Amino acid sequence: MAIETDVLVVGAGPAGLSAAIALKRGGFKGRVVVLDKGKSPGSHVLSGCIIDPSGFKGVLTDEEVAKLPVEAHANKESFRAILSKNCSMKIPWVPPMMHSKGYPVASLTKVVGAMAKIAVAEGVELCTGYAVVELIEENGRVVGARTGEKGVDKNGARKSNYLPSEEIRAKHVVLAEGGCGILTEKLIKAKGLQGVRPQSYALGVKELVEVPAKEGSGGTVMHTFGYPADMRTYGGGFVYHVSDSQVMVGYAYALDYRKSEVDIHRLFRRFKATKAVQEHIAGGKSVAYGAKVIPEGGFYSVPKPYAPGVLIVGDGAGLLDSLRIKGIHIAMQSGAAAAKAIIEGGEDVGARYFELLKATSGWKEMKRVRNVRAPFSTWMPIGVASAGLAWVTFGKIPPFRMGGLELGDAAETRPCTAAKVEAEAKDDPPASPTSPDRLTDVFMSGTIHDEDQPCHLKIGDRAKCAECMEKFRAPCTRFCPAEVYRLDEGKLEVDFSNCLHCKTCAIKCPMRNIEWTFPQGGDGPRYTRM
Repeated sequence: MAIETDVLVVGAGPAGLSAAIALKRGGFKGRVVVLDKGKSPGSHVLSGCIIDPSGFKGVLTDEEVAKLPVEAHANKESFRAILSKNCSMKIPWVPPMMHSKGYPVASLTKVVGAMAKIAVAEGVELCTGYAVVELIEENGRVVGARTGEKGVDKNGARKSNYLPSEEIRAKHVVLAEGGCGILTEKLIKAKGLQGVRPQSYALGVKELVEVPAKEGSGGTVMHTFGYPADMRTYGGGFVYHVSDSQVMVGYAYALDYRKSEVDIHRLFRRFKATKAVQEHIAGGKSVAYGAKVIPEGGFYSVPKPYAPGVLIVGDGAGLLDSLRIKGIHIAMQSGAAAAKAIIEGGEDVGARYFELLKATSGWKEMKRVRNVRAPFSTWMPIGVASAGLAWVTFGKIPPFRMGGLELGDAAETRPCTAAKVEAEAKDDPPASPTSPDRLTDVFMSGTIHDEDQPCHLKIGDRAKCAECMEKFRAPCTRFCPAEVYRLDEGKLEVDFSNCLHCKTCAIKCPMRNIEWTFPQGGDGPRYTRM
């Protein structure tokens, strides 16, 4: 028997919860159900995270914002070009587009947990541990969704704790899955909703480091670009002091990178080993870890964010300022816009949602920097110049769409030799309390999967794997931030229990031979302070 609701929100991140809260506070009298595959609210959410507070308008009250679990606000900002391990150059001024003074510096996991409590208090029905695996469509319209089964063993047999899938019927479905959401990607492809160019992603990896307390250091913020990224790859890092004794350190590397010998986790460790970063974390210890993909393709990669019966919000719609690498506020604005469109009703809720979205400040930000991301894929100085022009001219120069990012991230991968892989591996910083190895990091993410279930990472054609090993030297063993893929006597093995649900493998595999499907609900990372 199907569950009936008025609105079904898939995903309890900033966008999904903003939609749910705005619905209830906007006078919507119907039933609102939010489903999330994480074990608890926020357990699958990860970001930098400096939050542009403009996203809270129309969603939370000033009093609620003031009570969010935030220990510090940005007060000391710097911007560095890192030239090598021991050399960096402090930019004399922080570029205007990077200003964040006064913004909350916080754990998005904790902020989302607080928003979840507000949503429930407003009458939203929030259910975690449920993976929504399929949209239900009738006569060309999405009319609901289906959750995945639980308690199925690795051979497909039902165990004693088996729970069947459930069907949820809804008048409106809001997809808030985050970057590279599986249902969202399938919908975009099936309905032909693609943007002008394919979405391009970066992989962001992050640790929380506990350091000796230094009074007054909370709120110190440093952004970086340059080393260890090469001159043709969009990459950069950050150091955020979320309190006097805790520092968030992260590094993002664009997945349109060409060198298949690159190991992104190793780049992250090289970044932390630089003198510029060590000044902030020396003497500390990494205590938490996470990874996610960032939809940084920008304005021209945004798909049509709706189809009959369904609205796409947040990262799933590619709503991110690709210059500032900020999307939380735009995600919240999109959720509020979706809520308003549903409340208003009318013949075409989707078209109305898109109108409201395009009227937000976040959409205008994206349009202003629409020609920033693509030039970085050619040469960093060209990208820097285009970023400056876009900001100074409010996006008017150039007046045309610049080329780049046309092939998609996987297609940009170039072949490599075993010698290149070996040479790249030699520059590997030694393990230390602030530079754990990959498996130690995975342990700190809290990732848990019931290993007696079907593997959710599907290798398509093993012959393609052999071809990939010969041509690209199995790049999945290097781009995965969780050591899910490893070679055992030349054969690719999959340790799905390590999976952080970042979906890098589905994006970057040069043979397009890995399909990411859903494990049972509740499995995956269990972030508590990321």
